[in-house]
Amino acid sequence: MDLLHGEALEAAAWKVKNLPDYEARLERAARRIDDLGRGRGPAALVIYESALMGSGRPVEEVREKVRTFEENFHDDEEELTIPRASAIMNVEDDSWFFGNEEIRVMTGQLLGQFQHRVTQYNYVDEVEVLRRWADSYDTRLFIRRRIHETEPIAGVVPGFDLPLIQHLRVAAGGDTVVPTPGTARVLEALGALGEGEASDDYAVLGAAEGLALRLEIPAPIAGEILNELSWEGNLEFPEPPAEAAQEPEDGVEDEATGKVVGTGGTDSEAVKPSPDDRAARRAARSNADRGEEPTRVQDPQAKDAPGTKEEEGEKPEAASPRSGPEDAPGGE
Repeated sequence: MDLLHGEALEAAAWKVKNLPDYEARLERAARRIDDLGRGRGPAALVIYESALMGSGRPVEEVREKVRTFEENFHDDEEELTIPRASAIMNVEDDSWFFGNEEIRVMTGQLLGQFQHRVTQYNYVDEVEVLRRWADSYDTRLFIRRRIHETEPIAGVVPGFDLPLIQHLRVAAGGDTVVPTPGTARVLEALGALGEGEASDDYAVLGAAEGLALRLEIPAPIAGEILNELSWEGNLEFPEPPAEAAQEPEDGVEDEATGKVVGTGGTDSEAVKPSPDDRAARRAARSNADRGEEPTRVQDPQAKDAPGTKEEEGEKPEAASPRSGPEDAPGGE
């Protein structure tokens, strides 16, 4: 996100962190995500649940349908793998899909896509394959570029839009959030979304993930906090303090520290010259302009600069390395 969004997200994170009951909210959100992880079940059921969310039913009703399916087809001797779940759904009626044929077709296509994905990995559990897909760089890249429908696994399944693909990623253990109208409303109240962005799922997703980054918590937990705030309907937040005063200019005394800010080196080491020092420097420059005798400081190479022991008296001229009358100037 650009610099403007970054500053807005910093302010939004401050507002959330300074809620009076932030720690309690954080604990509740972490507990809900932990419960979701423990009750995740086989990869086939995670995919099944995400497809059923396309029906528009409440998440509690969807999860109840998934639990009923698992209880009906549980077998101690055979795991409910993706191929087995797919085979069961091919012969069952539409009642397992709330009577929606389109949801049934979408579920079958999703299971087929991930079954193919699992075969690409040797000796890797289906749940782990699903988690790797949810958090992979490629998956993130397709969504960040707003082309999730071209993502070659779940994105290419017709009808599986961005909120559904995000639901699947979160349910699979991915570090992301689901963009919802409630989440957008809270982010807008926090000032983390610009004008007109609340209806843009990609913008809502980017703002929510950016907020989680600045809160230094996993994105699903941040999403749960936002959802909880949206349920309450109380969208009043504490305001961050005014911006600190600008840094003093070079050569100006800082009222807070009493020190003078310099232009080079370490500011704390810069010392403002006293009036006497400034007068002495002006006098030295004036004398130099009139052509008076330079001092050692003014001309370190001057032969007649006073105050050096080795310069008292005249020094003999250096002898020529050659000797004899023929070496004298003008000699033949």
